[in-house]
Amino acid sequence: MHLYKWNGQTCVVLVDCCDRIIAVLGGVPLSACGAEWDGCMERLAEAVQSCKEKSKFTAKEIIHARGDFIARAAGISYGGGREQPGNVRIGGKTNQEAMKELLEHEDMLRLVGFTNALFNAYSHHTFVEYTETLQQHLEQNPHLRPTSSNTAFAAMTVNYGPQTCAGQYCNAGNTAHGWCADTSLGKFDPDKGGHLVLWDLKLIIRFPPSATVLLPSALITHSNLPVQSGETRYSIIQYSSGGLFRWCYNGWCSDKAFLSTANPNQLRQREHDRTRRWQLNLQKFTQWSDLLEGDWQGKRQADAGLYVDSELTDRYKPIKKPKHHCY
Repeated sequence: MHLYKWNGQTCVVLVDCCDRIIAVLGGVPLSACGAEWDGCMERLAEAVQSCKEKSKFTAKEIIHARGDFIARAAGISYGGGREQPGNVRIGGKTNQEAMKELLEHEDMLRLVGFTNALFNAYSHHTFVEYTETLQQHLEQNPHLRPTSSNTAFAAMTVNYGPQTCAGQYCNAGNTAHGWCADTSLGKFDPDKGGHLVLWDLKLIIRFPPSATVLLPSALITHSNLPVQSGETRYSIIQYSSGGLFRWCYNGWCSDKAFLSTANPNQLRQREHDRTRRWQLNLQKFTQWSDLLEGDWQGKRQADAGLYVDSELTDRYKPIKKPKHHCY
């Protein structure tokens, strides 16, 4: 394992051996100096603590597989026993009001705007897919309520700690190539704990308070190191459930419902899509070389037919030395 001592301010891009951007250590907005952004995130951490104090939590929100910390989700999801996409249920008026206050907090909205800008800049095609899928769900069902009107992510989980330390896992419920945003908050010494561990990349990353990381959480096994006794660590995770994309792909129904009525032509097309999906989704990852040339939207790949059912995979030959890059 390699320790990377990230300062939490500089934007660092992780690139694989085929020039694909596979994770982003987001840094801070260019318009905000370190002290200004730290102040925003400190106020947001206080808002998270206030929300926690006003709320009551269910046993499932206190005891779960992720770790020994309180967690509550909000927004839109599908899966985990739900028969169709719907709003994540938060029981009790007091709990609902506390979460609403947190989601509408000025510094939460600023964080959401920043993370979506990062997502769009470094994984544009996946960002567009998230945005369009969410919009289609909202058009199909006006009762759905995302966590913000300015986000591509359908849902958010707030980890209230008090010492959030997630165990080693992949988010199997997310779409395989999809990204999530992980923001670290609280008061802790980032040199002694709270690190992000990317097991498949053999990286341990210093992950200070106020910093945000974006990664494909269903592909890269990750975890956190614990903080010290007496310290606090919260986190805010933004994501979209893979089930939302399948529901849309199926023509607004479940896999089971689609398969029960599909004709032979539809089944053949589904199998064709299944065998090709890995390749097409790999092509949605932004190329580092494209970004360096200002083509952050991947227009050259689109012009070459790489976002249709294409055999043009020669751009993905391994490069000699995959690295992390500052940008």
